[in-house]
Amino acid sequence: MSQQLKEKTAAEVPADKLSHYEVLLDNDTTKITFHRIRPGEQSGWHLHDTNYVGYHIEAAKLRYERSDGSAGEMQSEPGKTFFYDVGDGFEHNVTNVGDTDMVALEIEYKKG
Repeated sequence: MSQQLKEKTAAEVPADKLSHYEVLLDNDTTKITFHRIRPGEQSGWHLHDTNYVGYHIEAAKLRYERSDGSAGEMQSEPGKTFFYDVGDGFEHNVTNVGDTDMVALEIEYKKG
């Protein structure tokens, strides 16, 4: 399940640049989170240790950074779905570098 890395985020991301999210469902098998990242905002560093699906509701240009030092950009698209097989897990931070809000659902599958 995604875990916020609060100390790392606090050291690297100004508090007024953190995005907003809301957990919509969290039970024994699934966690669904609603994300809104406005232009210039960041998700904050977090660790994914279970597979998940991202469903993008609104398009935005995003930059991602991973803890291994790799980085890149992607253009999200409304209605686009991504499946992430996280393997042993990965840590990352996402920044909205575009002009529009990134709005998405994240559906995490807990290990059983």
